[in-house]
Amino acid sequence: MGVNFETGIIVGYDGSRKAARALDWAACEARARNLPLTVLHAWDVPFGGPVPMPIADLRAMAEETLEEGLRHVREAAPDVPVQGRSERGQAASELIGAGRDAALLVLGPRGLGGFAGLVLGSVGTQVAVHAPCPVVIVRGDLRPPEDEEAGRVVVGVDGSPASRAALAMGFTEAAVHGLSVHAVVAWESAPVKGLPPLADEAGMREAAEGRLARLLGPLRRLHPDVAVRAEVVAGPPRDVLLEASATARVLVVGTRGLGGFRSLLLGSVSRALVEHATCTVAVVPASARDVDG
Repeated sequence: MGVNFETGIIVGYDGSRKAARALDWAACEARARNLPLTVLHAWDVPFGGPVPMPIADLRAMAEETLEEGLRHVREAAPDVPVQGRSERGQAASELIGAGRDAALLVLGPRGLGGFAGLVLGSVGTQVAVHAPCPVVIVRGDLRPPEDEEAGRVVVGVDGSPASRAALAMGFTEAAVHGLSVHAVVAWESAPVKGLPPLADEAGMREAAEGRLARLLGPLRRLHPDVAVRAEVVAGPPRDVLLEASATARVLVVGTRGLGGFRSLLLGSVSRALVEHATCTVAVVPASARDVDG
């Protein structure tokens, strides 16, 4: 039976140093999950401006960049099945389309050429919001952490379908890499401006702790070897999760939480985490399949 690359891991590559780190992370993940890897390079001519060189030369440069990425993977992870794809088109559109059946899309925090402005620019935001599969933004130390506290997968939980999918992916990530899970609910104890104080703050906090325990129950049974820490922490979600993930291996969040509009999700909590977290960040849509292994 041949290798089904469509359901494997896809990593965007543009020749930059940070994109090479994304290659390393994606290859490590592919090996751990026993999945094939596709290295994708998207290129295009400037829109509405002069073409810097003949199209044939641009295409040749793209093929050369892709081959460089493939050599990197083959040298670093010779046991991982890998293929290359060079696509002419906008980077965000090509990545989103390629992720239709993929297990993961992996990107670096910034790139050159077709991936210019990644994450802080429009490409990373578009991919993270609209991709049908989990999107991983690789940043931080890629080496296996020796510190127990650093061997954690932090998951932001708010009870929404996307955060439940994020929790499932967090357990899978912890299981395949021998890490622990730190599930965090950010508890806004201070009343929202213009609304009356909470009538039973202690009772509502207890209810949140109970709901988190119920969400964790099936995943604990599915992954009995994964150590789990569950917390309801007072404070704004952005600040709570950034602090919790400061020494973590990976931070996992959903594409949108309760009360958020689809187009505003990464403009609030998730976008802040993607842009400012010091560790690798995974953004998981509610519709993500097979995120629980």
